[in-house]
Amino acid sequence: MAPMSNNTYDVSTSETAKPQTPARKSVISGLLPFIGVILFVIFTILQFAQGAGDDWGPTLVQNAVIYMIGWSGVGAGISHILFGRKISQSIGFDKSPYELEVGFADLAMGIVGLLAAQFSPDYWLAIILVSSIFRVGCGFGHIRSMIQDRNFAINNTAILFVNFVVPAFLLFAFFTWAR
Repeated sequence: MAPMSNNTYDVSTSETAKPQTPARKSVISGLLPFIGVILFVIFTILQFAQGAGDDWGPTLVQNAVIYMIGWSGVGAGISHILFGRKISQSIGFDKSPYELEVGFADLAMGIVGLLAAQFSPDYWLAIILVSSIFRVGCGFGHIRSMIQDRNFAINNTAILFVNFVVPAFLLFAFFTWAR
């Protein structure tokens, strides 16, 4: 059977061909976009369990930048650069040369997010804004794909949390607790 689109197949080439079902997605593939959030929660709980002190607000924001932008970006960058075909497949997209470009954008934001720990909150705001604009833009692209292409692949839908909720949290946290 030859694929015609994301969810339909051409059965005209063989009378005996059976419809194919999409491969079952692994739990890891579905959790990959959430690695920054997961790391943020784990390390923040551990850090706060040891006593956050009076400076808990800036510490929380700094952790959010390090994990939700830093480690998340490095992981996404490596994934898109080295495993672009698999990542595109998990999103429900065709392989594209843009996969490499998205990978380097993610990697750049990730490295800058990790470096943010060494700088002032004004620096944190800069990377929060860059990451948020990029993520929200990607989120609109995923929604467009859902509407136009009926693409409901796990990493085209679940990623919307990371695309919209994480930037909202980062901006709220920064303006509430970083200063």
